[in-house]
Amino acid sequence: MAITEIINLDGEKSYDVYVNIRSKCLPHIRKQKRVVGLGSRAEAIRKEKKLIKEISLKVAREEGYGLTWRMVIYKWESYAKESLFLDKKYDEATIRDYVSMMFNWTNSWLDRPASTITRGDGRDVLFSTVDKGRSRAFQKRLKNTINMIFNWAIEEKIIRDIVKSPVYGLKLNIKEEKFPEILTLSEIQKFLYNAKTQNHKWFPIWATALFTGMRNGELFALRWEDIDLGNRLIRVKASYNKRTKEFKTTKAGYWRNVPISNDLYSVLAELKKDSSTKNDDFVLPRIKEWVRGEQSKVLRGFLSSIGIPSVKFHTLRACFATQMLSQGVDLSKVMKIGGWRDIKTAQIYLRLAGVDERGATDNLSFLVS
Repeated sequence: MAITEIINLDGEKSYDVYVNIRSKCLPHIRKQKRVVGLGSRAEAIRKEKKLIKEISLKVAREEGYGLTWRMVIYKWESYAKESLFLDKKYDEATIRDYVSMMFNWTNSWLDRPASTITRGDGRDVLFSTVDKGRSRAFQKRLKNTINMIFNWAIEEKIIRDIVKSPVYGLKLNIKEEKFPEILTLSEIQKFLYNAKTQNHKWFPIWATALFTGMRNGELFALRWEDIDLGNRLIRVKASYNKRTKEFKTTKAGYWRNVPISNDLYSVLAELKKDSSTKNDDFVLPRIKEWVRGEQSKVLRGFLSSIGIPSVKFHTLRACFATQMLSQGVDLSKVMKIGGWRDIKTAQIYLRLAGVDERGATDNLSFLVS
């Protein structure tokens, strides 16, 4: 606070008053005001007192609203990094993804008190994902992340005077279901035949993916100590995270066994023969495009070159599941081998394989011979 005496060229005096108040408990809240040209010091003193009272009330009112959404996000990030949550531990990559998602999609909320964000604001954010062509799965992930951070802040009394997240209970936009990428049996056979006859350097990686259903990170982390050729068994117990450049447990959080088929045995035996001379610990070759995370780009390019529909690398895992199911392998066994925990995901592969519907119309006979 300050009262400044001003003397002009004619020797006349006037007074300026400046008041600046910052909240002691919430430093981001700051109010200030300046009044100029007052006729006397006494008037300036009265004006200063009035401004202090007026601005203090505004600061107190905003203090009642609590932290801004930006500050709530930072506090959640700090808690998550320090592993202060009793019920769940987040890795650094997941924390970065959640924070980035909040800054990208709730940008208009960042400098507003979190307690003033309404369901209308929540609806606007979810609608914006539709306008930008994002999938329903992404909408769900965004909604769940907002709910998670808001609910944590409410429970910790960081957000006051509200009891629910602004997206709680909002219905997601349901778009027309797209038919997922998949390769048929004949396309898989043509794919592997061409890759092998061309002696393509990616052949052992693609073949192992199709014969095991292993995820990209699991394939990259596969070592010879995990292969039991005598008992024809692969023990999947590790995965590689490209962003953090570290080996960790599998996505499902547990190890599993994958049987080795005759075709896969021949691929692994050939790799073993080569690795014995190189003394490699890893089963599959360290290709530079794979290290850079360009596995889908390489796969799409090769499939297009031989006239097969282009699919991403992860689709090879779906191909494994649908082919296993189409051969009559029980869904629970496929889930166990592939490391699927979500029955909804597995049921998509069941629909693709057409197992439930097969033979249902065999007894229909309407044509008279």
